Amino acid sequence: MPSPRPLSRGTLRILWAALAAIRPRGHGFDQPIDDAVMRDIQNFLAFLPTPLRLGFPIGLRLLEYGPPIFAGKLCRFSTMPVDEARHYLDGFAEAGGLRASLIIGVRTLVFLAFYQHPDVLESLQIDWATRATELTHRRAELLAHVPAETRPS
Repeated sequence: MPSPRPLSRGTLRILWAALAAIRPRGHGFDQPIDDAVMRDIQNFLAFLPTPLRLGFPIGLRLLEYGPPIFAGKLCRFSTMPVDEARHYLDGFAEAGGLRASLIIGVRTLVFLAFYQHPDVLESLQIDWATRATELTHRRAELLAHVPAETRPS
């Protein structure tokens, strides 16, 4: 398993701001799991293809220093209030092209790490292992009534 390269303080600052703006809040999602989510995001980065892994920090810098250009705000992304940061990210997503791809990637990383955290799965009453077992048993029951020569492989 590849070990994650440590991210620079600047990259981490931008990722923390993105996490704060993207992750769901309220409705049972206010668990104190941001540290775990950030750790999972950092661990996952080691598995990105090399061009994406190398380009990701560059894209985050565009996000960080883009507010004067893309939002008319004289600040950095990491210093924006959460509501303004969300609006800024929405603008990136609506812009299309590389800016939208960047935000889709960042959101995907945040959502993957967030929604697979055990506390979130528990609050959503999702138990993947039990569900897989139930579906396997159900498939076995259904296939028990199908002649062997017509069973899917």
